Amino acid sequence: MFGNQLRELSAWMAAADIDELQLSGPSLRLELARDGGETIPDRTRDQQLGEPPRHAEPLLVVAASTVGIFLDRHPLHESALAPAGTPVRAGQIIGLLQAGTLLVPVLAPRDGRIGATLVARGTPVGFGTGLIELQTIER
Repeated sequence: MFGNQLRELSAWMAAADIDELQLSGPSLRLELARDGGETIPDRTRDQQLGEPPRHAEPLLVVAASTVGIFLDRHPLHESALAPAGTPVRAGQIIGLLQAGTLLVPVLAPRDGRIGATLVARGTPVGFGTGLIELQTIER
């Protein structure tokens, strides 16, 4: 079914001199290697090792809604708006984008817990740039 796509992807990897590609999500990990390595989802690998499958909370990446300079805190305050591990509610400000003198809030789209910050404070970002990981809470 995916044979043609995998062959095409393998050709692109070879052309770019890429030996290994890893893709992962909350419940699946795919590894491709040009040297004949295996492609095994994490759940299968866990079962092969006799371990129970992992059940991670869904991960959501909060992206920039506009261009600007990413700030994890208000310019007049020293503490971060939402440090890693902080529980947040939908609509809560978790970062800022500075465009000139304008500060645009970065809002949590859902209830959850702040994960990693993906860009450093003061980094210029474009529309759609991933800023902050949010472990969402299933209801």
